[in-house]
Amino acid sequence: MNGDIVISVVGLSYKSASVKDLEEFQLPRKHSDKFLQLFASQVGIEGVVFLSTCNRNEIYFTHHKSIKPKDFVLNFYQEFLEKNPKGKGKLFYHYSGRKAIAHLFRVISGLDSLVLGEYQIQGQVKEAYSIACQAKTVNKILHKLFHSAFRCGKTIRNSTSIGKGKLSVSGVATEIVLQNLMPETSLLVVGVNENTTILANELKKENFSNFIFANRTLHKAQALADEYGGVAIPLAEIANILPKVSIVFSSTSAPNYIITADVIRNSFERAGNPRLIVDLAIPRDIESDGIPSEIVYYDIEQIRDYLEKQNKSKLEDLPLCEKIIEQEVALFLSWQESSEDDILGPYAEKFEKIRLELLDEYRNIFAPNEFGKIDKLTRQLIHRSKSIFISVLKEQNEGKKG
Repeated sequence: MNGDIVISVVGLSYKSASVKDLEEFQLPRKHSDKFLQLFASQVGIEGVVFLSTCNRNEIYFTHHKSIKPKDFVLNFYQEFLEKNPKGKGKLFYHYSGRKAIAHLFRVISGLDSLVLGEYQIQGQVKEAYSIACQAKTVNKILHKLFHSAFRCGKTIRNSTSIGKGKLSVSGVATEIVLQNLMPETSLLVVGVNENTTILANELKKENFSNFIFANRTLHKAQALADEYGGVAIPLAEIANILPKVSIVFSSTSAPNYIITADVIRNSFERAGNPRLIVDLAIPRDIESDGIPSEIVYYDIEQIRDYLEKQNKSKLEDLPLCEKIIEQEVALFLSWQESSEDDILGPYAEKFEKIRLELLDEYRNIFAPNEFGKIDKLTRQLIHRSKSIFISVLKEQNEGKKG
């Protein structure tokens, strides 16, 4: 691989930014292929993938060493996305090289998620990669990186308990709804997507069917009503139906509010409804400023606080997950180092896998303070052995030509 090309990620997530900031710097979902191609066409950029979810906005890209990744992304936001990051640069994190690779592997494994071990992020990363592939902005290095990430995520979920129970943000939101569900409860579900389908499916298991599904495209809402029970309405009918609804669950990709604070206030004053609102959208679907204080309200930020009260970070398998990530990063870096070499390039991962297996086998023989030296020694041994092997093959090849 060309040593002048670097892998970087620049982004912001629920860890570094508020919901308001995540909304402000949301990467474009509409015409994302156009913006991917625009980013990739800039001087010094080799490839790019946008990852945009309700909890993170990240740009993974390969670039020439001369580019300063964070400055480049902030300038892109300002110049092409018409979003002003002035004074908000601290919200954005930046990793390059090994740290960028490890970050992606942690993200897809659910280790960097709001819900530790959540499974939805796998599909979201795959979708982001697929969109970039369709836009033709994924180069050889990013292809390899994302396929390595898919393998890492699968290994962690199959080898550890990190993803046990199919945790997700929508799963936690469903728990909140279930805690407030009564036999006479009526539930308005706004949007048709994975989040709303998960909710409907879980509630159906509890024999709940008093749904009102609302969507911009009515036939999609009707399809959910046919499957899970209840009725379907267009978005324009929400204000009329709201006084009859105890709980509102919303998750769309709309750029503006679906339900304003005025509509909620009027409904609550007339009928004391709704009593619970759960809004998973980024940007938010429901205007929360000025709604009656009696209404229990959750958005991504409130769900984060809800999760912090649960000790999900104390999973015993976390060290094992980190070890798997470390090994997968080493495999990728080994491929990266040898990818320019036509002779040994295809075998680079195999060499590294054997090295890691042997280290693991003899780990207990060495003291912890010695193990780092052994790791470095074996890396150098593999590297020098490959160099000698390549030199011998080249000499033999030249001798045959002579």
